[in-house]
Amino acid sequence: MNFEIFLIVVTFLYLCQAGIFIIGLRRNRDELLVSSNLTISVIIAARNEESNLKDCLESAANQSYPSSLYEVIIVNDGSTDGTEAICNDFVKRYPNFKSIRVTEDTVIRGKANALAQGIEASTGEIILITDADCTVPHSWVEQTALRYNSKIGLIGGFTLQKATSAFEGMQTLDWTFILGMAAATAGLGHPLGSIGNNLSFRRSAYDQVGGYRKLKFSVTEDYTVVQAIVNSNRWNYKYPIDLKHLVESKPCPTILDIIRQKHRWGKGGLDMKPAGLAIMVVGFFMHLSPFIMLFWGGVVQAATALMIKITADYVFLYQVLRRLDKKEDLRWFYWFEIYFILYVLLLPFLVFFGGKVKWKGREF
Repeated sequence: MNFEIFLIVVTFLYLCQAGIFIIGLRRNRDELLVSSNLTISVIIAARNEESNLKDCLESAANQSYPSSLYEVIIVNDGSTDGTEAICNDFVKRYPNFKSIRVTEDTVIRGKANALAQGIEASTGEIILITDADCTVPHSWVEQTALRYNSKIGLIGGFTLQKATSAFEGMQTLDWTFILGMAAATAGLGHPLGSIGNNLSFRRSAYDQVGGYRKLKFSVTEDYTVVQAIVNSNRWNYKYPIDLKHLVESKPCPTILDIIRQKHRWGKGGLDMKPAGLAIMVVGFFMHLSPFIMLFWGGVVQAATALMIKITADYVFLYQVLRRLDKKEDLRWFYWFEIYFILYVLLLPFLVFFGGKVKWKGREF
């Protein structure tokens, strides 16, 4: 009996979470300035990205914001392929582009080192970061600049994958779900995080927390700097849900790549706030409950638990995708649910028993 009560409580909490997140999405509204003359530094770290970098840089060059007000710093992070040649080509073609090579550092390592050196080589009032396997919309820099009133210190943003198959579609819905929670908690005034391929912050806010050189090392360096700025309580934070600010990324090509991505994110997430851990715990047991019901309750109870979970997930995803004008991505929903259940249940074992994090040929 006590066990049944526990599962009922978990289901109730999961539904409450979904409801709270939807309220957070509705409260997530932001106002744009009429105009902006802020100087922006776009930082793009690239490590062996010859197959992706050209498209990324072309999108960064094709911006509605005046080229005199933004620069693009390409950080070549020890690439051994044709990345440097692509960097040099764009530097020659665009006066506001600059390329630097990462040097080894004894204080910080990995991508954090590349980003730190890129920021140190930049001059803009606002630091705007994306990844080399992403493409940004024509309005990206401008939409970022127009959101920085005098009180804003950091702006997160959505990144979704271009999906043409069920394997890619389930990944983009996964990102929709995770970033939807980030946007919802920001709307509630308690932001839990952001993603580093669509992230910006004031240079002054970054300097106040010490930058990557002073912050504790993490394999999810974006989460670390976001939490440092938010926890300083000196700046307000935005997380726009806007198609004009939406970045597009390439999905992981294989299951192994997904596993490595989740391993890295899971390891980095161990430092999250108690509220974030509570959300993960409730989610884990909600995903587990249909299997428990199947073996100790019955088929009807298992199906009921599963349908409650699926309904809550669908409604939440619909709310996010409607705001992004991406409702067509819901055609991958059932594939996503299978994937979602499996990885949520396996993630704790991957995090605690998966060994070192592997990223771009490096181990951490």
